[in-house]
Amino acid sequence: MNNIIPYLLYPKKCVSCDEALDFARYRYGFCVRCAREIKYACEPVCKICGKVLSSDNDELCLDCGRVKHYFVQCKGVYVYQGGIKAAMYRFKYNNRRCYKYTFTRDIIRRYGAWIKANGIEAIVPVPMYKSKKLKRGYNQAEVIAAQLSKEIGIPMYPDVVVRNRPTTPMKGLSNIERQKNLKNAFNFCEKGLQLRKVLVIDDIYTTGATIDAVAKALLQGGVIEVYGLCVCVGRGY
Repeated sequence: MNNIIPYLLYPKKCVSCDEALDFARYRYGFCVRCAREIKYACEPVCKICGKVLSSDNDELCLDCGRVKHYFVQCKGVYVYQGGIKAAMYRFKYNNRRCYKYTFTRDIIRRYGAWIKANGIEAIVPVPMYKSKKLKRGYNQAEVIAAQLSKEIGIPMYPDVVVRNRPTTPMKGLSNIERQKNLKNAFNFCEKGLQLRKVLVIDDIYTTGATIDAVAKALLQGGVIEVYGLCVCVGRGY
């Protein structure tokens, strides 16, 4: 009976639809209906960026078929559609940092073995420009990276790469415009730090321009291989 009192006072809500969860599931996660509707980034996916493909006959998405990436491979958890779109908005702009538990749980469930197999030794969140982070109060990529680091025991380095200038919001920009927008936007700062294999964490993968820019900075700093992992990915068609 005592356990139900916190639930009645502060009911936990579904990450997707934002409705109160049933008491039996009230810690965090998706309600029963949304759990059936959430689309995970399952095969067939692009072998490089992890976008969902429409055919088993395809190995690469349209972008990866014509663009050389600085990262080795990227993975995504959810397809960026439906209720997950609204969830990501609340996570980024409405201070729903508690969503990190759901996102991290699914990251580990789906890609924990992949992280281990690739010998990842450091986690790096995509950095946010300092004034933007101050205004928002947190960096959503760092929130996920910190929780993932805590749960799998791989250290996070939030300051190894810094965003040294503000950039234009990426929504609506073409791939070329995104690359120009991010040119020389990131710097590797820990000159004495020796890392070989790094996992870069971001919230949404669209064209890969952001992770590419961070990966380039890491490679210039002496990192051997860079991998990416995003909460959401689009479709590669």
